[in-house]
Amino acid sequence: MGGASQDLYEIFGEVIAEYDFLKAFLITVILAFLMYFSAPQIVKMLGREDLLNALRVTLSALGAFLGFIISTAIIEPKRIVEEG
Repeated sequence: MGGASQDLYEIFGEVIAEYDFLKAFLITVILAFLMYFSAPQIVKMLGREDLLNALRVTLSALGAFLGFIISTAIIEPKRIVEEG
């Protein structure tokens, strides 16, 4: 996005570009859904069908957390520094 004008938004005290926010959102959602839909295969491997719902919730939360970590590592906030 280099020189093109960007819409900037403030989220939790950090300024981020609209494109970067969308990229972070997509990374997080995709990882959460991938982990959610991988739960049935893991349950089959373990042979514990009773754990499916708990594992889906746990893995989707883990996927969202991993998405957050990855997004934090690859997207830098556009900080506004004010000297006063």
